[in-house]
Amino acid sequence: MKILSIDGGASQTRGVIFSPSGAVQIFRSTDPTSLSRPGGVAIEKLRHFIPAIVEEAGLKLQDVGLICLGLAGASNEAARETLFKELDKLDLGGRLIITSDVEAAFESVWGGEPGVLISVGSGAIAWARDEQGSSYRASGRGAQLGGDPGSGYWLGKTLLVRLIMLEAETGPQLDAMRQLVINHYQAANFEDAARLAGESADDIKKLAGLGRPICEEAEKGNQIALAIVQEGSMTLAEEVMDMLDRAGMKRDVMTLGMNGSILVRNRIFRQLLAEAMLYEIPEIDWKGPALDPAFGAGLLAARLRDISLDTEALKASWEALDVPALG
Repeated sequence: MKILSIDGGASQTRGVIFSPSGAVQIFRSTDPTSLSRPGGVAIEKLRHFIPAIVEEAGLKLQDVGLICLGLAGASNEAARETLFKELDKLDLGGRLIITSDVEAAFESVWGGEPGVLISVGSGAIAWARDEQGSSYRASGRGAQLGGDPGSGYWLGKTLLVRLIMLEAETGPQLDAMRQLVINHYQAANFEDAARLAGESADDIKKLAGLGRPICEEAEKGNQIALAIVQEGSMTLAEEVMDMLDRAGMKRDVMTLGMNGSILVRNRIFRQLLAEAMLYEIPEIDWKGPALDPAFGAGLLAARLRDISLDTEALKASWEALDVPALG
């Protein structure tokens, strides 16, 4: 059996075809396919991406036993129903499974076990599952509602607003942040960069791309960047704590799953997020995915269908592909 697993987010979409025995046949990435994007753009992209990656792997759609999509915005019932109808045209039958990207990411960290996941990349969302199997969510509103606190999109948008408000002020740290934005938009000056950002306000990927450089500047001690990262992580921490209260899962010592390029690849963000929760959770250990989140939807589908996977062989096969790190 071949399994196609797709991780469709607000910045990019990643697809991998693998077999339960652990062989990764192909990996490809394409444009974002968050279902929260207007105009059905994501649905049209998926309708072409699925057969394209299968064909490139030297397969036919009927050769793929499970087609599993973990998509941002999958909680949008209308968009999900439209996607099902469009993909029905590919004659996928009962092989198609659609879930949210955060549920797929949760699977890559916790499998079928209870736990807590915090995912911070272009967007930010937390997801918890208790011993009884009930699920709880925090944040995850998306860019269309202003961005999730602490997300790459929120960090980039907040920086632009702060710099515009402080346009009459100068100083080494302000100048460094202005130059960061200028370089990011490949502009001649900050005014041109701000104009370009405004003209591409719906380009979530571009604005979210400022997130990691902001974290890097915060790590170096830039107080403007540090204040932005601290504000985002504190606000996100408040939402996570509210979720844990609702779930009854808060403990003095906790292991928190992590996903997303901002959280996984920036020590300063993890540190500030942990500090914001320190009073209520004195000791936090971070746990990353057992397999790359691109596998998440496929892992979930395999577990639900009682399909045994050789995860160690999958890890080895994935590492041999030498796929660039996400974000």
